[in-house]
Amino acid sequence: MALVSIVMPIYNAEKYVSQAIDSVLNQTLSDFELILINDGSTDKSAEICASYARDDQRIKLIHQNNGGICSARNKGLTLARGEYIAFIDNDDVYLPDLLEENYILAKKYNADILKYGNQYIKQKIFSVDAIHSSGKLNEEALLVIRKNDLPAEYKKLNEADLLVYVWDGLFKTELIREKQITFDSQFKYGHEDRVFCMQLYPHSKCVVINPKIYYQHIVYKTSTSRVFSIDRIGDTERLLTYEQNLFDSLQLSKSYPAYWQQRVITYVILICSIMRKPEAKLSWQEVLQVLHTLRETYYLPAFFGFHKTEQSKRLKNKIYAWLFERNYLKILAYALLIDRKTKYMVQLLVK
Repeated sequence: MALVSIVMPIYNAEKYVSQAIDSVLNQTLSDFELILINDGSTDKSAEICASYARDDQRIKLIHQNNGGICSARNKGLTLARGEYIAFIDNDDVYLPDLLEENYILAKKYNADILKYGNQYIKQKIFSVDAIHSSGKLNEEALLVIRKNDLPAEYKKLNEADLLVYVWDGLFKTELIREKQITFDSQFKYGHEDRVFCMQLYPHSKCVVINPKIYYQHIVYKTSTSRVFSIDRIGDTERLLTYEQNLFDSLQLSKSYPAYWQQRVITYVILICSIMRKPEAKLSWQEVLQVLHTLRETYYLPAFFGFHKTEQSKRLKNKIYAWLFERNYLKILAYALLIDRKTKYMVQLLVK
């Protein structure tokens, strides 16, 4: 049995996948398995992966029809035989000591979740010269959270984006199997990572945060998270439901009612940002219906009277939140459509 199973979903990544695979093979810890899930690629990704699999017995290559990143990761979960499971996107990079240092820490503290630092790098400034160790590990900087402290620490971790991704952590395989946690395939345009963490967090007896940077997330223009789809509205509503369930399971709504109110408004603003994009085709009536649904399903159960919630520093978002909280939904719907039209005109001028 390997110490760590690394799951890498692959879809049309012929330009980058070799770099991602090499960063795993160059780890200072050698006792791992790399599970490559070719998710119906139509370019040369499958050939590249097959070449690696022939040369290294630690690599398992699976081919499947295109089912999306959740389907691919779920397949990897069923095949994983390591004590811990890690993830890497097919266009990202592991720094050399990621597996060794974090596996040692996970074992030392018997962590169910161990999160490590990551770095966002734009494609145009990425260089292979940057793939090197990020310095010495400072164990004094670790945050070790035991089960009784999980509710109190949730807000801090959430606001620091430490429960947003899966590629920045190690997850205990035994716990994932015991609780039958999988990726929700309904999510097509993001959020699936956060939902996975939300499901795992309440069952964890120990969460370790290691701030040292080990993972380089390279941002490409064609990244899934940057592609527009109106389905993001439904995905965001589902995500809000998952977070509501998490609040209930940890009894956070009673302990931190103001924070839950803030989370609701945060999601409202996020959905507003989707509806005001030039690519959105929703009519005024459709926008109004979305706002009504959000208010009746999530806002009213969480709020009693008017509350002042902390929001984005952007003035526009403050205005949108103010209109929503005071039930001026028709005005808000018009404001979103005007914003959308303005953005569209600006794009035409830039072109």
